[in-house]
Amino acid sequence: MEIYAVHAVRHNEVRPTELVCSNLADAEVNAAALSQDPGVLAAAVTRFTMDAPGARSGVALYVAGRRQAVPYVSDDRRINSSGCQT
Repeated sequence: MEIYAVHAVRHNEVRPTELVCSNLADAEVNAAALSQDPGVLAAAVTRFTMDAPGARSGVALYVAGRRQAVPYVSDDRRINSSGCQT
């Protein structure tokens, strides 16, 4: 079984999981909304496989409500998954 976690990326911090969803569509809707909150640089969606340690992968990254082309690095290459701007 796969689950999807939504995380907020803030300046100098990737926050703990904000939400866990049973499907990707719900996780992405919530990540898009979360990425527009004050102080949030981006919101990431990570897929986890239940009962399979290490079975996880980044599937989406949202910046200002828009899905980015490359998970965990914004298209403008200024926001990395660490929350640091380059």
